[in-house]
Amino acid sequence: MLVIFLFSMQPAEQSSQVSGSVAQSTVGTVVGWFQPEGQDVPAAFMGIVETVIRKLAHLGIYMTLGFCVVNAVRGIVDRNAYMISLIWCSLYAASDEIHQYYVPGRAGMWQDWLLDTVGALLGIAVVAMYVKRKKRSRTPQVILINKRNEQKL
Repeated sequence: MLVIFLFSMQPAEQSSQVSGSVAQSTVGTVVGWFQPEGQDVPAAFMGIVETVIRKLAHLGIYMTLGFCVVNAVRGIVDRNAYMISLIWCSLYAASDEIHQYYVPGRAGMWQDWLLDTVGALLGIAVVAMYVKRKKRSRTPQVILINKRNEQKL
């Protein structure tokens, strides 16, 4: 949660520099395979890549948060752990977007809140699937006894 807060605290210019440098290196690597050397990548394309990287960062960091929160909550309560975790992460995402209103050049957006909540839901779903699979593997197996072996005992 501290990492999310620190990223949200960055002024718009600093945040753009970080995502811009990630976009630049990503595009430079991928485009380098297909485009002849010396040709520049269009600015519009770079803007799209930067936006995609920003949105994937939202999704990934909140997926990690959802994963961690649900594991912590499951250690405290059994009932409704998944719903409690999703509500907690969604409220934190909303508070993060509100916090961004007060950071120079930044703006809280409901679309980012929704993306953050979906990311948390994905992290929680990973844990839920793991728990379900683990429970399924622990269920007792039905053992069929061969009648001949039963008579020998």
